[in-house]
Amino acid sequence: MARKKGSLIGLVLALTLLASLLLAAPAGAFVYWADTQNQTIGRAENDGSGVNDAFIQTGALPFAVAVDSSHIYWANQNGNSIGRANIDGSEVNNSFIAGITKPSGVAVNATSIFWATLGGQIGKASINGTEVNPNLVTGPAEPCGVALDSGHVYWADIATGTPAYIGRAGLDGSNKQLTYVTIPGTSFPCGVAVNSANIFWTEPGIFGGGTRIGRANTNTGTGADPSFIGDAKTPCGITAFGSQIYWANSETNTIARANSDGTAVNQSFIATGANQPCSVAVDTLASPPPPPAGGSTGGGSSADITPPQTTIAKGPGRKLAQGKAKFSFRSSETGSHFVCKLDRRKAKACTSPKRYTGLKPGTHTFKAWAIDAAGNKDPTPAKRTFKVPA
Repeated sequence: MARKKGSLIGLVLALTLLASLLLAAPAGAFVYWADTQNQTIGRAENDGSGVNDAFIQTGALPFAVAVDSSHIYWANQNGNSIGRANIDGSEVNNSFIAGITKPSGVAVNATSIFWATLGGQIGKASINGTEVNPNLVTGPAEPCGVALDSGHVYWADIATGTPAYIGRAGLDGSNKQLTYVTIPGTSFPCGVAVNSANIFWTEPGIFGGGTRIGRANTNTGTGADPSFIGDAKTPCGITAFGSQIYWANSETNTIARANSDGTAVNQSFIATGANQPCSVAVDTLASPPPPPAGGSTGGGSSADITPPQTTIAKGPGRKLAQGKAKFSFRSSETGSHFVCKLDRRKAKACTSPKRYTGLKPGTHTFKAWAIDAAGNKDPTPAKRTFKVPA
């Protein structure tokens, strides 16, 4: 009897361990930065632990970094290229996209890569590195940093003098606005980030020594506050993730973090061990950490903690006999992005409509989750079960 009891306890412990592994945070829940002088891409856990400044050796001067569910991308400013590696740091390719003169920013969505160049262009390519268009947007004076939302690409312009500007255009380069945000009293913004409520930028200073993080209204471009957050140390590069913003302090070699309403500022959230980090990125499919305590101050809005609702509008289509299915889906919140999963395959970033081909006969289940601009993920995915005939 004692032996059976021991076996039962062992089974319970094993099942408990398995459950804990299944419920753990998704692989790749990391913060990344570009170490310009050590020529590396660094990373740490998204709670600030596990710092590794030499996660990827680039052999170039990485000036900006971006990440999606499967790859890490960086802008090689003196290598005139966009580099890429697998999310685990393997298969490093410093010339994934070559022939880009002095790239100063990089951003990705589910289908495309965007970059800014100090020569005055915003470029775009397919996420696999093909269909390269180096002149998607022309006209910016000297863009430094690039960011995306569901409908626009944004850049900070460092060569316009005072005031400085944030520009934006449609994701296809249309509706160009070189002066979408006018920033008073600022002459050198470098780094830009965006969420559904605000555009954020960093001001490193022409020769360093800058101390400010600014913000403006995303939907109107108005209300520019160049001193939204102070006491930074030559901030270079910024990203928005969930209810928080992160920036690189290149003077103190730290990654800073704050709530997106400007509260709970931590200028030394991660001691990177880098030498002049510039740019920071956070996994878009990681569950956002809860906002640090601090509350709202000075008229700032409360953090968005309400998840969106996902709806499948159409699917799976009329071509099931051919092993094909197509799903259209939407979110209850504008500016959302999506994650899709079919059967036991790994969940990946996706856009609507989502198409599948080569499906085997039998029953299949499709799921889609919306993630809003604040990083809140629908806890109950939209689901559709369907059958492919033999």
